[in-house]
Amino acid sequence: MPFPPRPDLPAEPGDPAAPGSRILVEDGDILMRRGLEDYARSAHVHVIESAKELEDFRHGAGTGALDRAEASADRAITTFAARTGEPDPACWHAAVVYMVELRASRYSRTRAAVFDPSPRSPSLFTPGSPMRIESISREAHERILSAGRSLERARRGSDTMDIARAQHAVHDAARLLADQLPGLSVPLWILIGRYCAETEAENLRTVGQTGTG
Repeated sequence: MPFPPRPDLPAEPGDPAAPGSRILVEDGDILMRRGLEDYARSAHVHVIESAKELEDFRHGAGTGALDRAEASADRAITTFAARTGEPDPACWHAAVVYMVELRASRYSRTRAAVFDPSPRSPSLFTPGSPMRIESISREAHERILSAGRSLERARRGSDTMDIARAQHAVHDAARLLADQLPGLSVPLWILIGRYCAETEAENLRTVGQTGTG
């Protein structure tokens, strides 16, 4: 009589986060782990380029800027998928659009963004898309922003517990997103959440340095 299939056991530290994944399971502090940009430096650059082009579009540079923003975002999606070994396109679509929008938000915090032109469907950056992280899990979005605020406070040394708060918030956001978008492993969602929280912390720092916001 054949034995029933054995359920998959949780990955141990040092194991791939999922079959075929290049992300390794790591114990310990989330902020001490290898960062997402370390796995895919060029994808990180594509996110930056996309955010700049998206801001140019919002400043009236026309559809050419939007086309360039989408092309850079598409390159980020495919590069992250290839370099991490976890290629789910829907998950990377949601994650990269969120990364780009979050990074681009640093520019709009000092102006009346309500007057920005809105990309038409089926643009990656169409507002109200159901594939936006804010739509998929508003709670995860709020946890990422909270983690960013904690990281910025930690930089200023205002509270010794801020690093712990940031890590807990990133972990919670990753679990929430993995529940809704299981195409990427939890360890990879943790790296994505950390990347986005660090982006938000940098946004807050940049706006603070200008004396606005």
